[in-house]
Amino acid sequence: MMRLTTLFSLILLSTMMALAGPRPISSNIEGDVNADGEVNIADVNVLINAIFTDTFDSKYDLNHDGEINIADVNTIIGIILRGPESPMVDTGMYMSIIGYNQTLITKDLALLDSVSLTGFNDFVSDLTTQPGRLLYYSVDKALDALNTAQRPMNLQNVAIVTFTQGLDQGSLMMTDKYDTEAEYAQALKSRIVNERVYGRPIKAFTVGLLNENVKDETMFRNNLHALASDSTKAMEVSNISEVNNRFQEIADELVSHNMSEKLTLVFPGVGTGTRIRFTFDEVSGDNVDDSQVYIEGTFSLKTRSLTNIVYKGMTCTAGDSVAASSVDGMFVSLVFDGIQLDSEERIEKKNINEWYWVEDQNAWEASTEFSTSRLPDVESIYSSALVMLLMDCSSVMDENFSELKLAANSFIERMLNYNTIPGLFTVNGVSFQMVTVDGGTFVMGTDEAMVEAGNANSDELPAHEVTLESFSIGQTEVTQELWQAVMGTNPSSFVGDPQRPVEQVSWDDCQEFITRLNAITGKNFRLPTEAEWEFAARGGNKARGTLYAGSDEISEVAWYYFNSYAVGSDSPDYGTHVVGTCHGNELGLYDMSGNVYEWCADAYLPYGTEQPEVLDDNNRLVIRGGCWFSRPKDCRTTSRSSEAHDMRFYTTGLRLAL
Repeated sequence: MMRLTTLFSLILLSTMMALAGPRPISSNIEGDVNADGEVNIADVNVLINAIFTDTFDSKYDLNHDGEINIADVNTIIGIILRGPESPMVDTGMYMSIIGYNQTLITKDLALLDSVSLTGFNDFVSDLTTQPGRLLYYSVDKALDALNTAQRPMNLQNVAIVTFTQGLDQGSLMMTDKYDTEAEYAQALKSRIVNERVYGRPIKAFTVGLLNENVKDETMFRNNLHALASDSTKAMEVSNISEVNNRFQEIADELVSHNMSEKLTLVFPGVGTGTRIRFTFDEVSGDNVDDSQVYIEGTFSLKTRSLTNIVYKGMTCTAGDSVAASSVDGMFVSLVFDGIQLDSEERIEKKNINEWYWVEDQNAWEASTEFSTSRLPDVESIYSSALVMLLMDCSSVMDENFSELKLAANSFIERMLNYNTIPGLFTVNGVSFQMVTVDGGTFVMGTDEAMVEAGNANSDELPAHEVTLESFSIGQTEVTQELWQAVMGTNPSSFVGDPQRPVEQVSWDDCQEFITRLNAITGKNFRLPTEAEWEFAARGGNKARGTLYAGSDEISEVAWYYFNSYAVGSDSPDYGTHVVGTCHGNELGLYDMSGNVYEWCADAYLPYGTEQPEVLDDNNRLVIRGGCWFSRPKDCRTTSRSSEAHDMRFYTTGLRLAL
């Protein structure tokens, strides 16, 4: 009977294919079991062979019933006859939420953006607790949902994040496939490890709260590991306050992998069989073997390609053989798509070098004809993700449930930034941008001639060399809107537009703000050191030596005395202004001259004096940048000022560092 049914299906399929013509479908689409880039008769034959040889492979089990049978063949036939499903076209984070107790309460998979965020937050806020804990069943249904979802073509991450405060209760009653909890858990483990969604593996994270409610600790830990894709993703916590930190760690891991890079390497063609290595980290002298990040392969002159490629310190979707995208005289161009460095950093062109293996010397030799100036800019490609958040809503959660919901909403808001500009954060619906400042060495302060001429102050002496590691700094001053979102209040004098900088905040107030911000985001925001502030204001490694932050003409980059104070209090231009409305500096940082003074982390001391480990009430703290009623001299990038730690003025705000 099975053979007749199969034969009938094949005859029908052949007829329909003859009428409809070829229907190629991406190999990521379910049904392409032989991974040849199409769903066609070849895939049907693979399944038929699996049925007759009694071969089980989870990728053949298209209807997820635990067997390979005619139902799976019919699934492929259906895919071929109806054609490919229209994928989601928007790049971004697609999220679903399942709250589980005696039933499943589901927020369907949808694009997470600034519009839908409120709906996700409201869904979480409306969840209530009930008896029961369908832990296994909720994971099972989440896997089903991922396998049937429409998906964006540039999918990079597929993840399930499960929180539980106990053992499973009731899942065996929801299916007749399993006799014991251990059997169900093992089946889920197999699905998590072996199944692919749009060609991508599933990253499964578990966060388990172990407290006095859990009697069988062994089973509890077994569940955490069974429902995680590997042991590093199984996280046990001892109190509910730790859950937010684990959620933020998970979010950061997913967000850090949201982007890949497209790199074009241009180099002189060489003889067939020549080994070539491109290094992407700094190599001292000829110590090529010290490199931990490189692409190495063997050149083929005939095909103008690099073969037998090995990737070190990175992943790349280009494969182990890459043919030339173009040839220009002696130069060959190879394109490598989908690069992600293991360090989660970005490729810097200045660090790229090419090396040839010299057989008779048994050593690498630097290419004298390779130049980074020939390389196009490295292109950043944003990707998409599917994430299922599973929340324990059992009645035992009552005393911890409100804190769990806060942690879940913080996780959702962090994931909102998945495919946006790196460094963009959203807190309680308010977004702010951090800008990376590459480390470097600069001369801090001014020279004696400036002081002698009356154009600078003596506290800016002596000019001295400072070396800084890379850091991030706020693109703008902290706005009233962001302060309100974190603190629930707005202390500012100049209100009316929430995009104005917050002021009337002391150094102590800023520390409280940062503490609360870090609790929400799970990050380590802080005030910039005075050296970091000046380096960033000057333009970092891109500095052009301008007097003010971005220009020698103060009116281009600053709200200061003549355009914000001298206009008179009756003028709409009197006081602070909306951040970012003047020109930025070389790093794209705004208002580092003028608008409001900005608190720094340091005590105000003469240059060369060591900073105290602990600040006391006698220390005055550094403020930088000038403000809306400062004279031009006080808005220079080297100008220094100070205030007591507990003083509040309508001239002083802050800028974040990370």
